[in-house]
Amino acid sequence: MSHTTRPPASPAGGTPLWTAVLSGLPPKLSAEHAREVADHSRVLKVTPETLTIGIPRSRLQLWLDDGRILALSTTLSCVSDKTCELAVVPLSNEPLAPGQALSSFIASPSNEPALRLAASVVRHPGQHASPLLLYGTAGCGKTHLLRALARDLEHSGEVLQIGANAFSLELASAIRTRTLTTFRARIHGLAALLVDDLEALEGRDASQSELARALEAMRATRAQVVVTARHPAAQLEQIQPALKQALLTGASLKLHPTEWETQVAIVLERVARWGAEPHLDVASEIVSKLGGNLKRLDTLLTELMLQPPCRQNMTDASFVRRTLAQGPRRAAPISPEVVLSQVTRHFNLRISDLRARIRTPRVTTPRQIAMYLLRQHCNLSYPEIGQRLRRHHTTALYAFRKLEQQRHQNASLHATLDLLEKELLERLKAAG
Repeated sequence: MSHTTRPPASPAGGTPLWTAVLSGLPPKLSAEHAREVADHSRVLKVTPETLTIGIPRSRLQLWLDDGRILALSTTLSCVSDKTCELAVVPLSNEPLAPGQALSSFIASPSNEPALRLAASVVRHPGQHASPLLLYGTAGCGKTHLLRALARDLEHSGEVLQIGANAFSLELASAIRTRTLTTFRARIHGLAALLVDDLEALEGRDASQSELARALEAMRATRAQVVVTARHPAAQLEQIQPALKQALLTGASLKLHPTEWETQVAIVLERVARWGAEPHLDVASEIVSKLGGNLKRLDTLLTELMLQPPCRQNMTDASFVRRTLAQGPRRAAPISPEVVLSQVTRHFNLRISDLRARIRTPRVTTPRQIAMYLLRQHCNLSYPEIGQRLRRHHTTALYAFRKLEQQRHQNASLHATLDLLEKELLERLKAAG
């Protein structure tokens, strides 16, 4: 039996983005530490705004103290051009546990029926409520309930929890590689399929048809299907009739927005996962900061826990309030001017040389090195790098990828970059 949580198979999706973060971790993080991050963390969910990863509680405090989580947050901001935030979910200590079980799911009184139905689905998968549509407004707990269901359905066989956008991208990949038959066999052979955010398939007719086909095939095998959406099936206007009808033949249940008291209880439980002891007033401050929508709770807690004084003062509501007002902490980037100055000094050039239309190796190599370092250590986007060196942003992208690949193949380049980075970090340390 296996439990699979598959991220999207595209550069914008979970695996490529997470791979980019891991490969872009700063040099000051040892290879051993970087390898431990890769081995003991798991992508749980990807949206355009947030990359959610799970980390075992047993490693959480160490990774906070030695800067690994801060490095992940800063690197994600860099590789996503500051469009994506990191959210850390502390997991139970089993390696790569994909989420929390239903037993730890905190439901408001109005959502107790949904929790009871979910428990029934776990006891009797594929029998009475398949497909099951969970719908409700953003932040009502659909994704967390889906994740808990996926965890508890492991006993039934192979489980796939996947975002609708990821499903669509995997289908596109199967079409491109002419492996559609294999794709269908894998999906149709699952014991349970859980699809998050159905509305992401609006305007994607092939994906909708494929999901409808999967629902029909899995109904025949009595497999369990759970889908989340913002609206009930009858109101999914951009969803094809076949898929809508497949959903209407199953069960549906509305998740209601959580009451203030339940939100506070959820915050207390989430903070406790980090090993902190929060006060009720602190939980109330966090709920107020989120405006009653807990969708960003894991992101906000990650920002708070990246600040050591805050971790030690989670009983002080006024301290937490001030910290929340200051916004997220980021690792102090090296100034772009310092990078350009260091590179030109090393190669005996002027900054104007790097910006000039000179294409000789004497200048192009230092220019590419400058672009690489600006990207790696200054949190600059490719357009920002291009603007500083009067080049198109694709030139900066090419330079970064080229040096990232050659760094481990060219001993001379590797030594040059190591030396420059050491000098840059020493200057940053001296300045701070």
